[in-house]
Amino acid sequence: MNIMKTRITILLLSICSISLGQVPDWTQTTCDGTEYNMQDELDKGNAVLIDFTAMWCTPCNSIAPVTEQIWQNFDNGNNHLMVFGFLYQDNSFNTSDCHDDFVWTTAHNLSYPSFVDIEDVLFEYVETYAENGSVGFPWLLLFLPENNEHTEDYLAYKGHDISEVNQILNDVWAPQLGISEQMQPEKKLIKIVDQLGRETAYQPNTALIYVYSDGSTKKVFTIE
Repeated sequence: MNIMKTRITILLLSICSISLGQVPDWTQTTCDGTEYNMQDELDKGNAVLIDFTAMWCTPCNSIAPVTEQIWQNFDNGNNHLMVFGFLYQDNSFNTSDCHDDFVWTTAHNLSYPSFVDIEDVLFEYVETYAENGSVGFPWLLLFLPENNEHTEDYLAYKGHDISEVNQILNDVWAPQLGISEQMQPEKKLIKIVDQLGRETAYQPNTALIYVYSDGSTKKVFTIE
């Protein structure tokens, strides 16, 4: 229990130190014609996870199913968490289009909303939150709405580690909603990928990465 309290305290201190003022607003439309607005989602009391990603990015391919699992853990947007994918480029470093979005979401079985041709939004967020004006992919940004402790919507996490995002959601956000028990599903293996991020089956004598539903990964090499 003391360990858990310490971990939550560290998370809260980290969140407070990251908060950087007003969140840049955007309005984007998915390839199926559904429109979303950043400020509207925060005004509804939703946490918002933004995943800036690219098809050529190996780690992006690895975390995509974990991000989908987090989305499902919060009832596909019906339990105060919205997840948005921002697909920047295709495998040839070209600006993404709706065909790329179809290939990407189908390959990883993604159901959360995603957008293409998102350069303007990416650059605005880089200017606001990135050090030295550059970021690596995947670039994850978690925003939480205003509450009794925060008078404005605020940035709770920025970085590349989906397991840290999941930890904040489970240890900080879910308890605020009174749903901490539901947000702690049994850890399960959801995907095996090779060193290039391609989904595969178990293979002996091969370096593999196991991806789990809680956002964690494990490197595995079994000699037979």
